[in-house]
Amino acid sequence: MRLYNLKAANGWSNKGFSDLLQLLKEILPAPNQLPISTYEAKKIICKLGMNYEKISACPNDCVLYKIEYIDLNQCPQYGKSRWKLCADDTKEKHGVPAKVMWYLSSIPRFMRLFRNEEHTKNLTWHADGEGRICDRMMRHPADSAQWKYFDFMYEDFAEDPRNLRLGLYTDGFNPHSVQSS
Repeated sequence: MRLYNLKAANGWSNKGFSDLLQLLKEILPAPNQLPISTYEAKKIICKLGMNYEKISACPNDCVLYKIEYIDLNQCPQYGKSRWKLCADDTKEKHGVPAKVMWYLSSIPRFMRLFRNEEHTKNLTWHADGEGRICDRMMRHPADSAQWKYFDFMYEDFAEDPRNLRLGLYTDGFNPHSVQSS
């Protein structure tokens, strides 16, 4: 995974990455489990439940070519081509998107977290109360009025100790007071 992260972060080509994997495989003592190609590395990543979906996007970031837009060749808002242009900027390379969004579904990643007993204990700690000090002090976001208000508003969600509140932390969540709309 760390090698593949380096590939992605540095924009290495598949061929360059495969060459690196082959070199490392030769250098490391045998027997080793290092994949020998980008294709083999991707197969391993998919088995771990870390797969992804590539979705074509408008170069202006206004449309994802999915669902009702899947068959379009131009942006419905700006008329810009969905496809990359050849070097001479006159001909489109059909099948090669101008921009791609990598969608990493969170559900398989959450499921993977809950497969580990220690992670499960930490992820459900707010509901178990084991080791939690309840003394009206703000020691954890679960002690906040906003958390309690959310539990009140969404009782079905709150009843499941496996609920994850990630969205609240990234979308203006204030753990210290109830926000009015």
